[in-house]
Amino acid sequence: MKSIRTKILLFLALALQFTGCEPQLTDDPIPLVTFTDQVLNLGFPEYSALRLDGGFKMINNIGIRGVIVYRVNSTTFRAYERNCSYHPNEAGATVNIHSSNLFMQDFTCNSTFSLEEGQPTGGPAWRPLRQYHTDVIGGTLTITSDVIN
Repeated sequence: MKSIRTKILLFLALALQFTGCEPQLTDDPIPLVTFTDQVLNLGFPEYSALRLDGGFKMINNIGIRGVIVYRVNSTTFRAYERNCSYHPNEAGATVNIHSSNLFMQDFTCNSTFSLEEGQPTGGPAWRPLRQYHTDVIGGTLTITSDVIN
């Protein structure tokens, strides 16, 4: 009888140990916000970085905390909300381009995100950054508040 009770207690202890290691995939979502379409003339000097693959520009007057625009190639641009996806309602939950220019990072929670897709690559964030719809026609890039992820 004692052997069965010991096995049951051991099983329960192991089960609790493994369930305690599960990531906590709960926190507040990034709030929704609408803004008027932002039209960027890529020929203007302030957008010169967006003329090269891998170039980026921060646009501060749209979104919740601004938007990071990243050029994948001449026909594909990404527009990421700068509001971090981990505890987005905290005051410092803001994503910036890392000094290496290779990824994005929230220096408050130390979450990192890929520039190509906005997916979390490190830290406590488990959701991707919010991505807004972009459309390129000729030398004009339009960013809308339509969320695509």
